[in-house]
Amino acid sequence: MRKQKMFSLIGELTVQFATLEHRLQRLLKILMRKDNVLIGPLFIHELSLATLLRKIRIVALCRIPEHKPLLKNLERVIKRINTTRAERNLLMHGDWQIENTDFFPIKVRDFKIRYENGTWQEFTETTLTEKKLSQLLRRLKGLVQEVEYLVRIVNDMQIVPDAVNQPG
Repeated sequence: MRKQKMFSLIGELTVQFATLEHRLQRLLKILMRKDNVLIGPLFIHELSLATLLRKIRIVALCRIPEHKPLLKNLERVIKRINTTRAERNLLMHGDWQIENTDFFPIKVRDFKIRYENGTWQEFTETTLTEKKLSQLLRRLKGLVQEVEYLVRIVNDMQIVPDAVNQPG
């Protein structure tokens, strides 16, 4: 039964990370303007999470500079999402050691080769408990809600087109 709980939590985490990234892409699309049908898709397509967050920050600063409280809230959310990037990458790209395991804790290996303390490190191993996975899931659900709120606020705003695009 515990193995089913593990798989359930891992599946929910995967869904929440995908939902978060989708909501962030929507936020960037809205910030760029809904009628930007040519550049928008090219600008948003196939972005890593780090690049997506960076572009949201840059476009928001250009599009809504007069909305300081909203920008401050957006920056806070971006920082919180950035803190989950390493966990996201581990969960999505790690090597799960669960074939012969029926209970927590479980181990996940990250195979990013890097040079550290004078030696090459082939992987790091992280131990995950049910509690850690549940806490991460709650954080992600909260972040998704915060981004959904930002999407609603920005979507309701009248974003002024760029001066370059104005006739005249």
